Amino acid sequence: MNYKTETRLKVVGYFILLLSIIHTDVLASKSNNSSFHIKLEKDLESMSQQLEMDLTTMMENLPQLNVIDHFGVINNGREITTLQIQQAVDSCSEIGGGILVFPRGMYLTGTIILKSNVHLKFEDGSQINGSTNPDDYQVIYPGYKNNTDRQVNKSLFYAEHVENISFTGKGVIDFKGDDPIYLNSGNNDPRRPFGIRIVSSKNIYVNGLMLMNSPQWMQHYLDCENLMIENVNVFNHAHKNNDGMDIDGCKNVYVRNCRVDSDDDAICLKSNGISPCKNVLIEDCTASSHCNALKLGTETTGGFINVIYRNCKVVPSVTGGHHVNGTSTTRTAITLIITDGGKMENVWFDNIEATDCITPIYVTLGSRSRKYTENVPKPGIGSIENVLISNMKAYGAGSITSSVTGLNSTNRIKNIQLDNINIQLVKEGDINDIQEDFDIQFKDKKSRYPSSHVWEYLPGAGFYFRYIDGLKLENVKVENVCNDHRKLIVIEDCEQIKN
Repeated sequence: MNYKTETRLKVVGYFILLLSIIHTDVLASKSNNSSFHIKLEKDLESMSQQLEMDLTTMMENLPQLNVIDHFGVINNGREITTLQIQQAVDSCSEIGGGILVFPRGMYLTGTIILKSNVHLKFEDGSQINGSTNPDDYQVIYPGYKNNTDRQVNKSLFYAEHVENISFTGKGVIDFKGDDPIYLNSGNNDPRRPFGIRIVSSKNIYVNGLMLMNSPQWMQHYLDCENLMIENVNVFNHAHKNNDGMDIDGCKNVYVRNCRVDSDDDAICLKSNGISPCKNVLIEDCTASSHCNALKLGTETTGGFINVIYRNCKVVPSVTGGHHVNGTSTTRTAITLIITDGGKMENVWFDNIEATDCITPIYVTLGSRSRKYTENVPKPGIGSIENVLISNMKAYGAGSITSSVTGLNSTNRIKNIQLDNINIQLVKEGDINDIQEDFDIQFKDKKSRYPSSHVWEYLPGAGFYFRYIDGLKLENVKVENVCNDHRKLIVIEDCEQIKN
């Protein structure tokens, strides 16, 4: 059944809406979609427990080699030590693997190529400094073809087709992205290297480090399998494109207890090539961003399957309003995007608390249809199905509306549920931004770069829903303390799920 619903409510104070939009057959609902998260949680918890068991123990019984005593690496922070560190990595690999220990001191280096079974351990008081000489970085294009090849071809730490590697300890890695050498370099400028880039590799463990000031993305894990990141602190506000953590087309991923403060996206899943992000559990993390804090997208070629973010907080950056890209506060708390083809299926955000974000929830099915590399067909329209956002509190929200929108009447988002959502609106939208012909604007913007701020002034102040096949809202609460004059919730062109 097709219908168009417009909710005209103006509320000062506390507004509680208990709304059930879709009435479906109970048995069909249970069997098809409403309980997908129960199995999803069980499967991902089992996956994460296995990863923890495997990855935290893979260094047991390996020899420990001190990079100063065994390989003569200099730790005065002034002399370049790339060759010595690389020799240590190569030698450690040749003997079957081991742990390379970096004692207290400062180490200046360019690109280091990691090898299988070699584990880097940075002791308390140790600091790796990335070189600011471009000649110290190797140009490398991975075998796995992906969209980032057009943008970045260098990194400080690089690995491809390796297994059993780790970065652990209490040390600091300062990638020196704030050096003047990188001034006047534009968006996605290839002169700025990634921090850590691991490609098409297995069994990767990262624990305990402080990562600072990458010239580009801080961490890029691309087409990898079996990845665990825990207890890591990221501060990345040196330049444009300063994402904190990018997990790109990876399978079996567990992230926990991390603090990420970044100028660009904080904790972000991507799919820049044909591999999907699949089986990902992210929990107990705190994210700050001047763009998007917890995100799936923007690149979506391979899609996202079986993903949980839970028990996470989104808080303002310690930088305050200072930012390179984005906005003075967080642009979005939760962002879910399919825009370059690909499938998003079985995604659950649970127990998320956000403070001072402009848009708490942004979900969109778009049609940018960007090719991940030149010699491939243009991707078709992707899909979003089975999404649950539950137990979310967002304080200080506004002024761009939370929205869930499919592409058109044919390409709809399927089966999305918002359960126990509390949003406090503190800043009203600007009526001068309203579009005279919203349908035309809607169609045009769906083919652009997908970001919440492109919507400007939506018809609903709290939520806008459009082109959804299966929408369920339970215990959705909006506190309109700014007295926005718009309807609080607008639902247009949605359909029931049928057997």
